[in-house]
Amino acid sequence: MAIDHILGYLALILMAGFSMGKVFEHFRLPAVTGHLLAGLIIGPYMLNLVVIDALPFFNVITSIVLGIIAYQIGAELFLPVLKTNLPVVLSIVIVHALLTGGLVFVGMYLLRGELWLAFALASLSTASAPAPIMAVIKRLKAKGPVKRTVIPVVGLLDIVAVILFGLLSSIAVSLANAQELSVQNALFAPLIEVFASIIVGAALGLFMGLLSHFIFEKFPKQERYVAYLVFILALILLSVTIAQQFHLSPILVPLSFGMVFTNFINKETYIIQNAALNNFGGPFVILFFTIAGLSLSFGILLEAGFLAIVFVALRSAGKIFGTRLATSLVSCPPTVKKYTGWCLLPQAGVTIGMLIALSAALPDQERQLVQAIVLASIFIFQIIGPLLQQWALTKAGEVPQEEAYLQT
Repeated sequence: MAIDHILGYLALILMAGFSMGKVFEHFRLPAVTGHLLAGLIIGPYMLNLVVIDALPFFNVITSIVLGIIAYQIGAELFLPVLKTNLPVVLSIVIVHALLTGGLVFVGMYLLRGELWLAFALASLSTASAPAPIMAVIKRLKAKGPVKRTVIPVVGLLDIVAVILFGLLSSIAVSLANAQELSVQNALFAPLIEVFASIIVGAALGLFMGLLSHFIFEKFPKQERYVAYLVFILALILLSVTIAQQFHLSPILVPLSFGMVFTNFINKETYIIQNAALNNFGGPFVILFFTIAGLSLSFGILLEAGFLAIVFVALRSAGKIFGTRLATSLVSCPPTVKKYTGWCLLPQAGVTIGMLIALSAALPDQERQLVQAIVLASIFIFQIIGPLLQQWALTKAGEVPQEEAYLQT
């Protein structure tokens, strides 16, 4: 496809996403949902203003924005603050992930009686999508215990989700293909991926921290702004490149980079680098969510049918009630117990990567069934997830009055 066509599509995507986002904000709805619906409307399954052959060319933008968002989550994981909230965060991550996977496994096995399908869907149920979660938090300028809990939970949840996926998906593949189970594939491979991703990201964070301490902090403020933007963005791109080249996690590598770096710097430096990346990333975030909407289709819902609805219900129950159960085991504010689970429903990025990996190893018929169910689930959660998160943050009293779009 010619480069001029791609540039024209990007111009259309950016304008449509921005405009629909503003329309949704006018009606006190999340802009993220507007971006997604804009992509659905102009995409190949509705108006076909952006043709299906163009979609693979947008993968580079998706990779860049996922890297930026993962880095920003890591940059929020400041150890002295995280330490005070660590029991709550770990309890939520572990308990709700296990309960979500367990509910999906049991529900799907009772419904279909196919063990491979129960393992496959359970392996894809635990991860939450950091991109829409962070977008809603930043747009609403949310501040409070729920927000302070959700961000580290989303960051650490990816580690648990990758491990559970490696374990459960390998069992699903072995059962679907009538193969013998392997401890190497079921346990060691996902653990190696997680630890290698963290080590690579930590090395990049250490490198950036040394650059900041010995060089950038001596620059005038305006020059520091540009220097942090250039080098952080460059290292985010490098982290995503390394992850893709060596089959590491494209979420965990930049997340670890952000976490290590943020614990090297002072408050002024944190504010400067955060402002630089936020100002640069705005249009890319709009592109990211509108591009995500291009691949959505109402036909997926019809194809997946009742199984997709059950999967959505079980996953929602696991995340909401699992979080309530986890927070009942530790001391935390009532709003954290009541509303945190509602903020963890969005599903995309990490799950899509896992779905691609799982699909490549399944037979044709089984692959089509799993893809239909999970893509339908992503479609539903991408639309309702930001709405429910906005409602939860507003009800928790963490949205400033001028940003509170939903009536409480």
